[in-house]
Amino acid sequence: MPHPLNFSGIIPAEFSTQIIEEAIQQSAALQLGQRLPMGTRVTDLPIPQTLPTATWTGVPPPTGEKTGLPKTWTDVMLTTQSVKAEEVAAVTAIPDAYLEDSEINIWAWVRPRLAEAIAIALDNAVFYGLNCPASFPVGGLLSDTYSVRVPHADVIDAVDAVNKAMGAVEAQGVQVNGHASDLLGKSMFRGVRDANGALLLGEGQVNNQARPTLYGLPIAYNPWSQVTSADFITGGWQNLIIGVRQDIRYNLDPSGVIIDPTTRTVLVSGFQHNTTPLKVWARFGVTIVKPVTPRLPNGATPFAKVMLSGITPPAPPLEDAGTGRAAAKK
Repeated sequence: MPHPLNFSGIIPAEFSTQIIEEAIQQSAALQLGQRLPMGTRVTDLPIPQTLPTATWTGVPPPTGEKTGLPKTWTDVMLTTQSVKAEEVAAVTAIPDAYLEDSEINIWAWVRPRLAEAIAIALDNAVFYGLNCPASFPVGGLLSDTYSVRVPHADVIDAVDAVNKAMGAVEAQGVQVNGHASDLLGKSMFRGVRDANGALLLGEGQVNNQARPTLYGLPIAYNPWSQVTSADFITGGWQNLIIGVRQDIRYNLDPSGVIIDPTTRTVLVSGFQHNTTPLKVWARFGVTIVKPVTPRLPNGATPFAKVMLSGITPPAPPLEDAGTGRAAAKK
């Protein structure tokens, strides 16, 4: 007999939107990358393979001719990159007493945890290539294929490291429009001011929401589960494309069993433990574009990375020798 509170199926649109929005708030990849709504499991994106060229038409005609030179022909070649929606899932268990208590808003209790689980899994896959499907970019954004490394030997302090990372991207003809950092990176820049006394860290409005900024560009902080090759990445985030399927689904099964995927031992038995296992799953696709630019017509590396940990923090602002006042006002 079905459980009286078995709401298995597709999450209502307003709840699906809530999970996606909360996942965006907790996922650096979803905050910064270009989100692509997907209507099918596989979407082929047209990607420029060559850049067109333009020439001036007001060139004087050759001697003896009455017409100008013909307009120059230019070619625009396109290729395709596929975005394949892959499933990410979270499984938990809810005590039956909570489900049966009408005074407890079980959805408000579970929803943030589900969003957090989705955000962590997606960021680990996008940035590090951890536990991700074969269709995702191998090694993630922090692999050498998609991001240039800024070595410690080339930088003075953490601020200089960020500036040089931005410069490494700009040198390839790619406009930097955001950063991502491990949560600990925030301590490197908190309180640091420029020569005019303005805070290096700021706040900006993105889609009517306040977002932190660094050098005037949005930055997303994330307590990544692992920090190995780098803890800061900057670049042109329009080249990170994340396909999002809106049909988030879930299933409540009071007789379900949750097992450990490694040991295969039973962790939760819905019937025996008076709990109801809950499974939620969504689908995301990821691809990273190496854009053609006038400087690198064969494709640029759109990101740069650096390990801020171990770099000297920025020095505190010194007294302005000319005016006798502190450059860093409080």
